[in-house]
Amino acid sequence: QPYYGYPASQAAGAAMDESYQRMASYLNVCEDEVHFGPSTSQNLYVLAQAFRGLWDKGDEIIVSNQDHEANAGFWRRLETTGIVVKEWHVDPRTGQLEPKDLDALLSSKTRLLAFPHCSNVIGHVNPVKEIAAKGKAAGAYVVVDGVSYAPHGLPDVQELGADIYLFSLYKTWGPHLGLMTIKKELLEILP
Repeated sequence: QPYYGYPASQAAGAAMDESYQRMASYLNVCEDEVHFGPSTSQNLYVLAQAFRGLWDKGDEIIVSNQDHEANAGFWRRLETTGIVVKEWHVDPRTGQLEPKDLDALLSSKTRLLAFPHCSNVIGHVNPVKEIAAKGKAAGAYVVVDGVSYAPHGLPDVQELGADIYLFSLYKTWGPHLGLMTIKKELLEILP
């Protein structure tokens, strides 16, 4: 019997199953693409370490200076392992990321593009679908930090085109946990 036959364990297990189902429905992903963790920061740390196992020295990742340190910082620290980190800078006049600026940063060595759905400083909502399409066209995985966006409305992750989307449940009236969606085909190759 699941949950060892204890009624409290069965109830807790059923509630957890329901949480996966509901979050998958809210975010338009499959249940097995929903992953809970202690926090978004911890999820990102584990994710960055897992990705490092896929890459060679000289491979490139792109992060933005619009992003919160919790998203960009773990990726930047991979530079000490031989990964080339390219910075996608905001327009100094507007504080916004310009998708056209990615054209000069993306290359055949780009493995990952990480950026925020929404700036936590100026509140600008980035055109995630357009940015994700640019990253995917270059062969990069796309990681979107949704911590500042999700409190305003849970996104349709499939529509956005992100490989990974992360946010903090406690900012959406949920428990103090981080939620991460990862496309199944990517999860299968991550160490």
